[in-house]
Amino acid sequence: MADAAPAARPPLPPTVRALAAVSLLTDAASEMLYPLMPVFLATVLGASPAFVGTIEGAAESTAALCKVASGWWSDRVGRAKPLVVTGYALAAVARPLVALAGAAWQVLALRLVDRVGKGIRGAPRDALLAASVDASVRGRAFGFHRAADHAGAVLGPLLAWALLEGAGLSLRAVFA
Repeated sequence: MADAAPAARPPLPPTVRALAAVSLLTDAASEMLYPLMPVFLATVLGASPAFVGTIEGAAESTAALCKVASGWWSDRVGRAKPLVVTGYALAAVARPLVALAGAAWQVLALRLVDRVGKGIRGAPRDALLAASVDASVRGRAFGFHRAADHAGAVLGPLLAWALLEGAGLSLRAVFA
């Protein structure tokens, strides 16, 4: 007797697919910008190595603190979506503005806004993902989301390289 064909897996819900797509694009944008940031700060804006380190330290500390607060707030109010939308919006607005920065302190301010966005969206986004699927496919939903996020991390530097080397754009143009 022939083996029965495995049952088709139902598609992931639109919420999971949308969050994965946004994550892919957001991570691609981040990875286009942030590996080039030290070069931009040092060569274009004249920042010292110490200030470059200060920017990164402050940015990552801000993201970590915001993650704790946003998870607590999301659980307290029972509404994750506004925090997720706000977090992604902050990053989407702050990143291209780096192209206009005329001083390193402006990059610091924009980097902090971007990391506030990252910090406030993470835990609520994970709560939305978990709530949008049955527990039996939760791993698949999170795996799909993470795969999209990692794909963005690969695409970002490739796009930046193509724009810098292939198209001959400046750092500011790539950031924009």
